[in-house]
Amino acid sequence: MLRADQRRLGQAINTRCGIVSGVFGATALVDLAGETLRAEAGTHPVVAGDQVTVAEIGGNLTIVKLQPRRTKLSRPDVGTGGEQVIIANIDVVVIVVSVASPPLHPRLIDRYLVAIQQGGAESAVFVNKLDQLTDPSELDCLNPYIKSGVPVLMGSAAERSGFEELQAHLRGRVCAFVGHSGVGKSSIVNRLAPSAQLDTGSVSEGYGRGTHTTTTSSRHCLADGTVLIDTPGVRSFGLYRLTSEEIVASFPEFAGCECRFADCTHTHEPGCGVREALDSGHLSLVRYEAYVRLRDELR
Repeated sequence: MLRADQRRLGQAINTRCGIVSGVFGATALVDLAGETLRAEAGTHPVVAGDQVTVAEIGGNLTIVKLQPRRTKLSRPDVGTGGEQVIIANIDVVVIVVSVASPPLHPRLIDRYLVAIQQGGAESAVFVNKLDQLTDPSELDCLNPYIKSGVPVLMGSAAERSGFEELQAHLRGRVCAFVGHSGVGKSSIVNRLAPSAQLDTGSVSEGYGRGTHTTTTSSRHCLADGTVLIDTPGVRSFGLYRLTSEEIVASFPEFAGCECRFADCTHTHEPGCGVREALDSGHLSLVRYEAYVRLRDELR
């Protein structure tokens, strides 16, 4: 098989470098110096944001090399149990939530924050559908994230509110939008990049869940240098092969808490600085419980 691949590469002509803007089965859309062409993915498991080398082989445009990824967002592959990379080479991942239809789910934020940090990108939260907010206290659950240093922005795609602040935060960077189905990721991208013309859907009245309108990630470039990547909505989000040390590192609130034991799990040991911070009110109980839940999944 290797010799066959080598023979095919020996026939390659017109080699060029580009960035994957979308993947559709065995083919990918690749942005090549101002034009977007469809290329065969071959044996390369590419995702939106990947930097690739393409060439013409036997009259077909084919991806012949996948460049190393500087950052990524991944989850476990349901079928194989291996790593499923969702997007690559992003600077910031925006976790989109809504105050209603579907309701705000902080637990999903916790999981995304861990995965984003492990992949090397920055995190931000955008609260969409603020026009549907009836009780301001519903946003209190976001205070622990704000206190820990996560940028939390708010607005409404329907009313185009809060977008100046969002644009300023993202300007000039490669950004991806993730979150539950129906929170308005595609609507936000359409507001920021009207030429994207992404399909948007409604929310199921029976369950308050969004419909899967977006089925594949897509990449869109703005005139100011900002790049936006829309991703399919999820119902849940798993974490791929994390160690207990990596989970601890994903909670910046724990930094500076001195524990008696170097291998403290922050769950039961005497002299635990994290639990002392919790008892004194300097650490959010909600965030601590999130840490315990994620750590329990390792068992």
